[in-house]
Amino acid sequence: MSTSTPTSRHLQQRGRAGLQLLGAIQVYSSSMLMAQARSDFDGQPEAATLAQEFATPATPADWRQRLTRARDVAERSKAYRYNRFFQRWVAEEQYRRAIPAVERLRDLLTSTSSVPMQVAASTRPSRLILDPNLELPPWYAGVEWHLQVGGLDGFDLSAPLFTIGIGPHVFSRGGYAAVPVGKDIRAHRSQVIAQLRNRQPQRVYEMGCGGSMTLMAARQQFPDAELIGGDLSATLLRNGYAVSEALGTGITFRQEDACSIAEADASIDSVISFAVYHEMPTEIATRTLREVLRILKPGGQIVVSDPPPFRAVPPLQAALLDWETENRAEPYFTEAGIQDLPEMMRAVGFTEVTERTLDPEHRYPWVTIATKPT
Repeated sequence: MSTSTPTSRHLQQRGRAGLQLLGAIQVYSSSMLMAQARSDFDGQPEAATLAQEFATPATPADWRQRLTRARDVAERSKAYRYNRFFQRWVAEEQYRRAIPAVERLRDLLTSTSSVPMQVAASTRPSRLILDPNLELPPWYAGVEWHLQVGGLDGFDLSAPLFTIGIGPHVFSRGGYAAVPVGKDIRAHRSQVIAQLRNRQPQRVYEMGCGGSMTLMAARQQFPDAELIGGDLSATLLRNGYAVSEALGTGITFRQEDACSIAEADASIDSVISFAVYHEMPTEIATRTLREVLRILKPGGQIVVSDPPPFRAVPPLQAALLDWETENRAEPYFTEAGIQDLPEMMRAVGFTEVTERTLDPEHRYPWVTIATKPT
């Protein structure tokens, strides 16, 4: 087969090998190096005191002071510094390698389905609703999220970028952000959706859906439900729609701000949020919670999956998550880690608010579930 005329929807050897190398480096960094960094941290005289402090409530200012101290202790370890170097390098390099590798398959990917997965089909048509007049909010506009050049709209083939590029060769290995080594974030989506109490919803909404990955998992569990996803990124929505249309999964993708959702009051049975709340400042997160409460039917639930709050993890892990804010284009990661999401939910009117980990060993996935009062 000529490399200039690919016929398979898989990366060619050079692009694939480069991403596999990054995945291997990430695993080494987050296992061998991090084990040594953890041992170094625990051996420092401040470690025990920090552990006690992290288990007690504090003001946002106090939390930031604690995090600074934890980072200072962590950075005494050469293994920690090497780990952070490799994490930053992989985060940047994965796009530099994946985008050209996917670009070589552009003609093939734009003429046929590019998603190598099977999901339950739906009799409903897929829909794409874009808003050309939508102004991106200031807190979102211009951020090159996760170090992707140009941000979430920087590369038009975002679905294959992750489904055949970064996803299987880097993300599936785990070992980045809050995701433990050996854990695949794609499998976490199904675990999170399974926490919803209503197993026969009529209408399910995902805020900040990005593409289609979480809604595809929802289709597996809710074959008869109407599934709707909202997001600010037109590029991610176009890609999600293309995948859904190709596979016949009948999902509606709508460009909108989660602070103003185009759904009637009390019209949605369940709301899903997967890895979104740490991408918003506290004020915006509160406004979206009010909007979710509005659209949910009485008794309806929202399930939020996000990295665990700093109060729920050891000081070193909190320091690692805090590092993401400045070093992996996660501008609100620290702010979200300080938040008390359950208290925010109760403040806007939710009841039966619970939070827990789905993996006690690693504390991730972390889910927060709340119910609209009846």
